[in-house]
Amino acid sequence: MARPRLIDDDAVLDATRVVLAELGPLKLTLAAVGARAGLSAPTLIQRFGSKRGLLLASAARSPLMVLRAAEEAEARNTSPLAALRDFALSSVAHIERREQLGNGLGFVQLDVADPEFRAHALAHSTAIIDTTRRMLSAAQEAGELVSAADVDALARLTLVCFNGALQVWAVNGWGTLTDFLRDQLDLLLAPYLNEE
Repeated sequence: MARPRLIDDDAVLDATRVVLAELGPLKLTLAAVGARAGLSAPTLIQRFGSKRGLLLASAARSPLMVLRAAEEAEARNTSPLAALRDFALSSVAHIERREQLGNGLGFVQLDVADPEFRAHALAHSTAIIDTTRRMLSAAQEAGELVSAADVDALARLTLVCFNGALQVWAVNGWGTLTDFLRDQLDLLLAPYLNEE
């Protein structure tokens, strides 16, 4: 009979995200993740097969994390636009240094070059666009956005704004990431706000 797992896969994948922010995907080791999670590298190999398997598992979980973050933001806010801002800002609240973001952006190389990682990256982007579209539609129904706003196009543009803001901040480091991202989102949404 197999022994019960004292440390579940979600805890391991949370530790993986932390180590990715610290080291990036190229320097990440199973030993570093294991030390963070409280498991040995051989145990991680038993669970995930390899470093690649661990990184793929982390990537596969990212769309679910988007949905979870959206649910949490909506539970904290009655305004759909406030929930959208909260959703975006809470996703980067843990990033304090440009190096952390740069290490995370190193994952983009895998997303572009490797078809398996790319499939997970597309699912992640789709989850963000779908969630954003839903929140923008709710804001339109609540009268926060003008009825003429094309929420499909605005949802895609919001993703572009979000990803662009992350890359610009990683290079320039203007203020805190949350303040910079909030400013960019506010500029993006301003023309669509219902002033009535």
